[in-house]
Amino acid sequence: MVPLEDLLDSTAEALLAGDLATLGALTARMEDCVATASAPDQATANRWQSKALRNARLLEAATRGVKAARRRVVEIAQGPALTTYDARGQKASITPIGLEPARRV
Repeated sequence: MVPLEDLLDSTAEALLAGDLATLGALTARMEDCVATASAPDQATANRWQSKALRNARLLEAATRGVKAARRRVVEIAQGPALTTYDARGQKASITPIGLEPARRV
């Protein structure tokens, strides 16, 4: 069995590489490892905690990146638009008439 610490490091590497497909398999393996692990000493527990916190920060950053990419894809799919503000300070979007979004075949 792979030690939990190695799985935490592998998770961090997958997040940094953007290898989101690997995360599912690592999660299942990590759950099995945690379920069968014995109580660690204080130093080991502190190492695991710091690595888990690092992974949580990386996962939050990856989530923000995926959401930003999704928003950008929606913007591109909607086609060209000009975003401006009216006299009351409200955001307004002006889309050219007759233009359709470019499509790749």
